[in-house]
Amino acid sequence: MDFFQALPSLQHHPLLNGKTVALVGVSTIPCEKAACYFEIGKPKYWRRIQKGKNADVTRIGVGGIGGSIERGETVLACLRREVEEELGVRVQPEMSLQTYLIHDWQIVDVLHLTPSKKRPIPLMVILVPPRLGGPDPPDHLAIVAFRARLRDTPALRDLFGLLRVEKRALSEFFSRDEWPSDQAQAHPGLKITLNEQLPPNTILYPILTARAFQLLVRAGYS
Repeated sequence: MDFFQALPSLQHHPLLNGKTVALVGVSTIPCEKAACYFEIGKPKYWRRIQKGKNADVTRIGVGGIGGSIERGETVLACLRREVEEELGVRVQPEMSLQTYLIHDWQIVDVLHLTPSKKRPIPLMVILVPPRLGGPDPPDHLAIVAFRARLRDTPALRDLFGLLRVEKRALSEFFSRDEWPSDQAQAHPGLKITLNEQLPPNTILYPILTARAFQLLVRAGYS
């Protein structure tokens, strides 16, 4: 999907003017009154690395809830479908008063976009480099991330695992770039729900939407 079809006002932004941007994903970090929820990545995305002389570590990404836009699908329809498929619940997307533009994993601008029923205002626009391969790649790939409130209690559906972070623990959780899973499981403000057991020596770390949200938390967003 053409990014500027979803957010036409950004076509003239200095960073994006004259660029081609493909909107490849929609995501959210859904929240209830006391906590927010994050996806624990599926095994096909895990990475085994050597850490020390004799220790193998499995690195598992923690991200937002969302996915790719299907042909003919609107941004909000994609968001609602992905949340229902992954958590089995409905969400209420919320308009953001400002949008954080993230490039090279830095907050490069804070935007004040005009709200519209047809074009909801996202919390974050995350620009990532184009994937290798294919003719005429775009200059950027983009993910738009929205604030959303859960209407029901989420459950594991099309997910390997779910991380619940109480709002009082968000700053502490995102103050670190890595969390050994045993420490996360023992933390009173964190709760991990899994469809399968994690392997030993597992490290959780934020990726994509969660990594961008980490920037906001560290900058004082609440």
